[in-house]
Amino acid sequence: MRRPWTRAPLSFFGVWLVACRGGGPSQFGPDEGETGPESGSPSDSNADTVGSTECDPSEGARVGLTRLRRLTRTQLDHTIRDLVGVEADAVTTLVPDEKIGPFDSNAIAPVTDLLVEQSQELAARVALAAVLRMQMIAPCDLANGGIPCATSFVEQFGLHAFRRPLEPSEVQAYVGLYELGLESGDAADGFRLVVEGMLQSPSFLYHVDSGESGVPTATAQLTSSYELASRLSYFLWNSMPDDELFDLAASGELHDGAVLAGQVERMLASPKSSATISLFHDQWLSLTGLEDAIKDPAYYPDYDPALVDEMIDETHRFVEYVLNEGDGRLETLLTSNLGFPEDGLFAVYGVIPPQGFVAGTPVSLPSDERSGLLTQAAFLTRHAHGNQSSPVHRGLIVRQNVMCQAISPPPANANTTPPPPSTATSTRERFEQHVADPACAGCHSIIDPPGIAFEHYDAIGAYRTVDGLGDVDASGEIIAADDDLIGPFDGAIELTERLAASAQVKDCVANQWFRFALGRIETVDDSCSTESIHEQFRRSNGNVRELLSSIAQSDAFRHVRATAGE
Repeated sequence: MRRPWTRAPLSFFGVWLVACRGGGPSQFGPDEGETGPESGSPSDSNADTVGSTECDPSEGARVGLTRLRRLTRTQLDHTIRDLVGVEADAVTTLVPDEKIGPFDSNAIAPVTDLLVEQSQELAARVALAAVLRMQMIAPCDLANGGIPCATSFVEQFGLHAFRRPLEPSEVQAYVGLYELGLESGDAADGFRLVVEGMLQSPSFLYHVDSGESGVPTATAQLTSSYELASRLSYFLWNSMPDDELFDLAASGELHDGAVLAGQVERMLASPKSSATISLFHDQWLSLTGLEDAIKDPAYYPDYDPALVDEMIDETHRFVEYVLNEGDGRLETLLTSNLGFPEDGLFAVYGVIPPQGFVAGTPVSLPSDERSGLLTQAAFLTRHAHGNQSSPVHRGLIVRQNVMCQAISPPPANANTTPPPPSTATSTRERFEQHVADPACAGCHSIIDPPGIAFEHYDAIGAYRTVDGLGDVDASGEIIAADDDLIGPFDGAIELTERLAASAQVKDCVANQWFRFALGRIETVDDSCSTESIHEQFRRSNGNVRELLSSIAQSDAFRHVRATAGE
């Protein structure tokens, strides 16, 4: 069985520039003209992306189109670390990733010359560093083992690098590359050339899903066992499969439902999953970039990099605690008053460390001030201005990322400069001009109210009761939403409790995890999968761990439709 990327002899350096120069919605075929979020729209509503359809198992699986996606920078760093034990620093040396909704996913834009050059430099740098670990990476003594040893090295290393067994022609080509290095130097040079070449191959740099048959089709087919192992590992670990997954892929057992469910449980119990869970929440709530947020020292003199690190650490520890040690429920993520403050963050929260406090352990924060992720300092600081809070930024994240509602960008001529802070007025009073202006009112009457709910929190998340010359008014009304969200509220505690109980929010969070898992937004062709995922998530009382298992066992996750058809 030949793979789509190995139909022609390999040209090792820069081969992926030729093969993958263009972007586009399908892997190996033309655009089928799908509309909606499959075109890359960042925040389409659930109603626009998933429609009801008859789900008859006898008709076979229906799944959305799978794009050919490059590994993200984080995935590259994790994969190279697990593959050769070297730090690649892709996050700092490659151009930024694309976005699908709030999540990193390189599936649309064409490859640029700059990215090719950066990736070649990365591969050369990593291969050179890996030479020092050659004896640990190679399965035999390359210096004395001759071509049989080199062949074993190519086969084993290639299996892990490409996440599938190599074809005989690929083995032959890479052994030839090893011999080229051997002729001009020694075994270390041959080793280096093989590693450098494989790290530039499309089979390494891309998620290549062609299906069980090995031939991309316009109808859904099961992924191969190796493709499923890769999907699972990049979903839950953001890295390549480990030996157990490779063994299950080789045996074909991974497609068994019980085996797959067991692997999800095993992988969620691994420390590797903690980083991935943190990454999801960072991207879902748009917390990435918090370390670069600047605050005016005239207003926030105690704000510094150390405090920012504490904010980030708190959110990561919180989600890990809820999902790995707690009840795992979305409601807890959105309403718990537990926090993980340290040092300066205690002062922000106005809380004294409890007696016997140990860093990294949960602390009960005032239940009338703190309610889950959206009232933690990381979220409130990231979505605020440098000198004041921001009802618009906070409300926009709630609408787009927590409720999955599409919000149009402001018109090109809109003045988006925030009004300057003043001790004579509150933030709410200054931002009410949005609703007063007919040109802005349509969107801001939807965006601003959920943001106003957080007006008890300043630009670094400290709780306040006074703003300007009067008491904080954090009341408002949600409009343009499902029935379980519409209506008046007073403050963030009421709002987060309503969000936590909402079926719309549960469906949105399930969809966000689906997008994170597959690197694409759901379409009507995924309806049978998403409807089942939604139902199971509600039935589990919003258990996120069970949600991840249901996604991994869904038709959409276990199948691929790689071409759009005629």
